[in-house]
Amino acid sequence: MKKQVRLPVLVLALLVLFVILFAETVVVKVKTTAVRRDPKFTAPVVATIKAGDALEKLGEQSGWVNVKTKAGVVGWLHKTAVEAKKLDLLAMDKTMKTQASASEASLAAKGFNKRVEDQYRAANKAADFAAVDAMEKVKPTAAEVEAFLKQGRLGEFGGTR
Repeated sequence: MKKQVRLPVLVLALLVLFVILFAETVVVKVKTTAVRRDPKFTAPVVATIKAGDALEKLGEQSGWVNVKTKAGVVGWLHKTAVEAKKLDLLAMDKTMKTQASASEASLAAKGFNKRVEDQYRAANKAADFAAVDAMEKVKPTAAEVEAFLKQGRLGEFGGTR
């Protein structure tokens, strides 16, 4: 009886290991973004994620990536919000990095990080960041985003995907 139980458990364990090892991971490369129920900009939001978050890639469709979050939420992100996770490679002596981490690449892609911003502010004390700070607080509604996309014939309303 024990041998009959061991084989299915072993097969299941191997299957789980295979899925874990070969599941494709993507990393969020924008400050924050919405995971949507359907692959379109106007679809309801099912989760909000931030730069550096790792997601399991389930598939792709017309410029959208189907993902699963660590919390188990499944939904869609536009492909421009994520990139394939790259492995960190070490030089022969195992101390020198030869490739940036996903977080480092994400920050580099954005160009500005907290340290760079602090340095810039210190070197430009007369600069007024009120307009930038105000823009970061703007949160358009789904209806406003849809109207913008329609007017510009963007995304699913006629633009390239």
